[in-house]
Amino acid sequence: MNRNVRNLILLFVAIIATGCHRERTASDYELWGLDVSKHQKHIDWLKVSEHDRPYFVFIKATEGTLIEDPMYERHARDLEEAGILWGAYHFFGHRTSGKEQARNFIKTAGLKKGNLYPVLDIEKHRFMKDPKKTVKEAKAFCREIRRYYGVNPIIYCSSSFYEHYLKDDFSEDKYTLWIADYTKNPSHLKWHFWQHTDSHSIEGIRGNVDRNVFDGDSADLRKLTL
Repeated sequence: MNRNVRNLILLFVAIIATGCHRERTASDYELWGLDVSKHQKHIDWLKVSEHDRPYFVFIKATEGTLIEDPMYERHARDLEEAGILWGAYHFFGHRTSGKEQARNFIKTAGLKKGNLYPVLDIEKHRFMKDPKKTVKEAKAFCREIRRYYGVNPIIYCSSSFYEHYLKDDFSEDKYTLWIADYTKNPSHLKWHFWQHTDSHSIEGIRGNVDRNVFDGDSADLRKLTL
Protein backbone atom coordinates (compact mmCIF):
# COMPACT_ATOMS: atom_id res chain seq x y z
CA MET A 1 0.00 0.00 0.00
CA ASN A 2 1.54 3.31 -1.00
CA ARG A 3 1.82 6.23 1.37
CA ASN A 4 -0.95 8.35 -0.24
CA VAL A 5 -3.54 5.56 -0.02
CA ARG A 6 -2.60 4.84 3.58
CA ASN A 7 -2.91 8.53 4.51
CA LEU A 8 -6.34 8.72 2.87
CA ILE A 9 -7.50 5.68 4.82
CA LEU A 10 -6.22 7.15 8.08
CA LEU A 11 -7.94 10.45 7.32
CA PHE A 12 -11.22 8.65 6.59
CA VAL A 13 -11.01 6.69 9.85
CA ALA A 14 -10.29 9.89 11.77
CA ILE A 15 -13.32 11.63 10.25
CA ILE A 16 -15.58 8.68 11.11
CA ALA A 17 -14.24 8.57 14.67
CA THR A 18 -14.80 12.29 15.11
CA GLY A 19 -18.38 11.97 13.89
CA CYS A 20 -19.09 9.12 16.28
CA HIS A 21 -17.99 11.18 19.26
CA ARG A 22 -19.74 14.43 18.27
CA GLU A 23 -22.19 15.66 20.88
CA ARG A 24 -25.73 15.49 19.54
CA THR A 25 -27.46 18.86 19.17
CA ALA A 26 -31.18 19.61 19.25
CA SER A 27 -31.36 19.44 15.46
CA ASP A 28 -30.28 15.78 15.60
CA TYR A 29 -33.59 14.75 17.20
CA GLU A 30 -36.59 14.22 14.96
CA LEU A 31 -39.38 14.58 17.53
CA TRP A 32 -39.81 18.03 19.03
CA GLY A 33 -42.42 20.00 20.90
CA LEU A 34 -43.32 23.18 22.76
CA ASP A 35 -44.44 24.16 26.24
CA VAL A 36 -46.78 27.08 26.84
CA SER A 37 -48.55 28.98 29.61
CA LYS A 38 -50.42 32.23 30.18
CA HIS A 39 -47.42 34.03 28.67
CA GLN A 40 -48.49 32.77 25.26
CA LYS A 41 -51.95 34.33 25.09
CA HIS A 42 -52.55 34.33 21.36
CA ILE A 43 -51.75 31.03 19.67
CA ASP A 44 -53.19 29.89 16.38
CA TRP A 45 -52.51 26.16 16.62
CA LEU A 46 -53.85 25.50 13.14
CA LYS A 47 -51.38 28.03 11.77
CA VAL A 48 -48.62 26.50 13.88
CA SER A 49 -49.48 23.06 12.45
CA GLU A 50 -49.49 24.34 8.88
CA HIS A 51 -46.09 25.97 9.32
CA ASP A 52 -44.20 23.45 11.47
CA ARG A 53 -46.40 20.99 13.36
CA PRO A 54 -44.99 19.97 16.78
CA TYR A 55 -45.15 16.32 17.85
CA PHE A 56 -46.21 17.28 21.40
CA VAL A 57 -47.07 20.25 23.61
CA PHE A 58 -47.04 20.67 27.39
CA ILE A 59 -49.37 23.26 28.95
CA LYS A 60 -49.07 24.86 32.37
CA ALA A 61 -52.15 23.92 34.40
CA THR A 62 -51.46 24.88 38.00
CA GLU A 63 -49.07 26.34 40.55
CA GLY A 64 -49.01 25.70 44.27
CA THR A 65 -52.26 24.70 45.97
CA LEU A 66 -54.60 27.37 44.56
CA ILE A 67 -53.34 28.88 41.31
CA GLU A 68 -54.76 27.83 37.96
CA ASP A 69 -53.20 29.08 34.73
CA PRO A 70 -55.87 31.29 33.09
CA MET A 71 -54.97 30.08 29.58
CA TYR A 72 -54.99 26.35 30.37
CA GLU A 73 -58.50 25.46 29.26
CA ARG A 74 -58.19 27.42 26.03
CA HIS A 75 -54.82 25.89 25.14
CA ALA A 76 -56.14 22.39 25.89
CA ARG A 77 -59.28 22.91 23.84
CA ASP A 78 -57.39 24.35 20.87
CA LEU A 79 -54.82 21.54 20.92
CA GLU A 80 -57.60 18.97 20.95
CA GLU A 81 -59.17 20.64 17.91
CA ALA A 82 -55.80 20.72 16.14
CA GLY A 83 -55.20 17.04 16.94
CA ILE A 84 -51.83 17.67 18.61
CA LEU A 85 -50.63 15.37 21.39
CA TRP A 86 -50.50 17.29 24.66
CA GLY A 87 -50.01 17.05 28.39
CA ALA A 88 -50.06 19.35 31.42
CA TYR A 89 -47.56 20.51 34.02
CA HIS A 90 -47.65 21.82 37.56
CA PHE A 91 -45.26 24.49 38.83
CA PHE A 92 -44.13 23.43 42.30
CA GLY A 93 -44.60 25.80 45.23
CA HIS A 94 -41.96 25.48 47.97
CA ARG A 95 -44.15 26.70 50.84
CA THR A 96 -47.18 24.41 50.68
CA SER A 97 -48.16 20.76 50.92
CA GLY A 98 -47.09 18.59 48.02
CA LYS A 99 -50.18 16.43 48.39
CA GLU A 100 -52.50 19.45 48.22
CA GLN A 101 -50.61 20.76 45.21
CA ALA A 102 -51.17 17.44 43.46
CA ARG A 103 -54.89 17.64 44.23
CA ASN A 104 -55.01 21.13 42.74
CA PHE A 105 -53.38 19.79 39.58
CA ILE A 106 -55.63 16.72 39.31
CA LYS A 107 -58.78 18.82 39.75
CA THR A 108 -57.72 21.43 37.22
CA ALA A 109 -55.88 19.44 34.56
CA GLY A 110 -58.61 16.88 33.88
CA LEU A 111 -56.16 14.67 32.04
CA LYS A 112 -57.60 11.65 30.28
CA LYS A 113 -56.53 8.61 28.31
CA GLY A 114 -54.26 9.63 25.45
CA ASN A 115 -52.74 12.65 27.21
CA LEU A 116 -49.06 12.72 28.06
CA TYR A 117 -48.05 11.90 31.63
CA PRO A 118 -48.48 14.75 34.13
CA VAL A 119 -45.39 16.85 34.79
CA LEU A 120 -43.90 18.26 37.98
CA ASP A 121 -41.92 21.42 37.19
CA ILE A 122 -39.59 22.03 40.12
CA GLU A 123 -37.09 24.87 40.11
CA LYS A 124 -34.81 26.88 42.36
CA HIS A 125 -36.81 29.71 43.93
CA ARG A 126 -36.37 32.35 46.61
CA PHE A 127 -39.00 30.52 48.69
CA MET A 128 -36.90 27.35 48.70
CA LYS A 129 -35.51 27.78 52.20
CA ASP A 130 -35.13 24.10 53.12
CA PRO A 131 -34.05 21.74 50.28
CA LYS A 132 -34.89 18.65 52.35
CA LYS A 133 -38.45 19.88 52.90
CA THR A 134 -38.75 20.66 49.20
CA VAL A 135 -37.76 17.10 48.33
CA LYS A 136 -40.12 15.67 50.95
CA GLU A 137 -43.10 17.63 49.59
CA ALA A 138 -42.15 16.88 45.98
CA LYS A 139 -42.21 13.16 46.85
CA ALA A 140 -45.63 13.65 48.44
CA PHE A 141 -46.81 15.29 45.20
CA CYS A 142 -45.55 12.32 43.21
CA ARG A 143 -47.24 9.80 45.51
CA GLU A 144 -50.59 11.52 45.07
CA ILE A 145 -50.15 11.69 41.28
CA ARG A 146 -49.18 8.01 41.21
CA ARG A 147 -52.18 7.10 43.38
CA TYR A 148 -54.58 8.86 41.02
CA TYR A 149 -53.05 8.23 37.57
CA GLY A 150 -51.07 5.06 38.23
CA VAL A 151 -47.82 6.56 36.92
CA ASN A 152 -44.98 8.67 38.22
CA PRO A 153 -45.04 12.23 36.91
CA ILE A 154 -42.40 13.44 34.49
CA ILE A 155 -39.85 15.56 36.39
CA TYR A 156 -38.92 18.88 34.80
CA CYS A 157 -35.91 20.75 36.16
CA SER A 158 -32.51 22.10 35.15
CA SER A 159 -29.59 19.70 34.97
CA SER A 160 -27.88 21.45 37.89
CA PHE A 161 -31.02 21.35 40.05
CA TYR A 162 -31.43 17.63 39.42
CA GLU A 163 -27.82 16.89 40.32
CA HIS A 164 -27.80 19.04 43.46
CA TYR A 165 -31.21 18.22 44.94
CA LEU A 166 -33.14 15.42 43.24
CA LYS A 167 -30.91 12.65 41.94
CA ASP A 168 -30.89 10.66 45.19
CA ASP A 169 -34.68 10.58 45.52
CA PHE A 170 -35.84 10.76 41.91
CA SER A 171 -33.89 8.04 40.14
CA GLU A 172 -33.44 8.24 36.37
CA ASP A 173 -34.63 4.63 36.26
CA LYS A 174 -37.95 5.38 37.97
CA TYR A 175 -38.78 8.84 36.69
CA THR A 176 -38.97 10.28 33.20
CA LEU A 177 -36.70 13.34 33.10
CA TRP A 178 -37.38 16.55 31.20
CA ILE A 179 -34.17 18.54 31.52
CA ALA A 180 -33.71 22.24 30.81
CA ASP A 181 -30.23 23.13 29.60
CA TYR A 182 -29.68 25.99 27.16
CA THR A 183 -25.92 25.57 26.82
CA LYS A 184 -25.37 21.92 25.92
CA ASN A 185 -26.93 18.50 25.58
CA PRO A 186 -27.31 17.16 29.17
CA SER A 187 -26.16 13.77 27.91
CA HIS A 188 -24.67 12.85 31.31
CA LEU A 189 -28.30 12.36 32.42
CA LYS A 190 -30.78 9.81 31.07
CA TRP A 191 -33.33 12.31 29.84
CA HIS A 192 -36.37 11.79 27.60
CA PHE A 193 -37.19 15.46 26.99
CA TRP A 194 -34.64 18.25 26.61
CA GLN A 195 -35.69 21.91 26.73
CA HIS A 196 -32.85 23.40 24.74
CA THR A 197 -34.09 26.98 24.28
CA ASP A 198 -36.63 29.47 25.62
CA SER A 199 -36.41 31.75 22.59
CA HIS A 200 -37.86 29.70 19.75
CA SER A 201 -39.89 31.57 17.15
CA ILE A 202 -42.65 29.92 15.12
CA GLU A 203 -45.47 31.08 12.88
CA GLY A 204 -48.75 31.22 14.80
CA ILE A 205 -47.28 32.22 18.18
CA ARG A 206 -46.52 35.82 19.12
CA GLY A 207 -43.14 36.22 20.75
CA ASN A 208 -40.75 33.52 21.86
CA VAL A 209 -41.65 30.08 23.16
CA ASP A 210 -39.81 27.16 24.78
CA ARG A 211 -38.74 24.40 22.39
CA ASN A 212 -37.99 20.81 23.42
CA VAL A 213 -36.79 17.63 21.76
CA PHE A 214 -37.59 14.01 22.57
CA ASP A 215 -35.02 11.22 22.68
CA GLY A 216 -36.94 8.45 20.96
CA ASP A 217 -39.40 7.70 18.19
CA SER A 218 -43.18 8.05 17.98
CA ALA A 219 -43.74 4.66 19.61
CA ASP A 220 -41.53 5.67 22.55
CA LEU A 221 -43.46 8.91 22.94
CA ARG A 222 -46.78 7.04 22.96
CA LYS A 223 -45.50 4.96 25.87
CA LEU A 224 -45.58 8.14 27.93
CA THR A 225 -49.32 8.68 27.48
CA LEU A 226 -52.05 7.77 29.96
